[in-house]
Amino acid sequence: MFKKTKKYYMEVKETDRETLTKTYWKRSISALTDADVAIASERWNNAAGRIYYAVYYAVCSLFVNDGFQIKSHRGAKNVLNKEYVLTGKINKELSRFFSQMETLRDEADYDMFFEATKEDIMDYRPKAEAFIAAVKELLDEEFMGK
Repeated sequence: MFKKTKKYYMEVKETDRETLTKTYWKRSISALTDADVAIASERWNNAAGRIYYAVYYAVCSLFVNDGFQIKSHRGAKNVLNKEYVLTGKINKELSRFFSQMETLRDEADYDMFFEATKEDIMDYRPKAEAFIAAVKELLDEEFMGK
């Protein structure tokens, strides 16, 4: 399905690209909904992970739509910065937020003594929504059904 032609770039058949773009987008929205459920249940670590994956899947949707292939979370940060921040398509604050969420998710998932706070999560939740909205603006209208 994918043919690598340069680092981080892939050629995808148009129908596959559309399917993958939409699938990642749906996962993004679903993860954000899951974050809201975790917030309502005051499960802050779980909410941190779901918020991170909401923004991660949103950028994955954008990457596939634009023909970029990533192999890791670090790769996602690299492509985001190189292809979107440095070109002015996404502002640095959103990129920093993505990095902060990855760090928070790592701590929430892997540090048994870490507990995300309500204050952090309530601060990050609207930022995630803004991040996802910024990504949506960059996606092709045909894929998002505008």
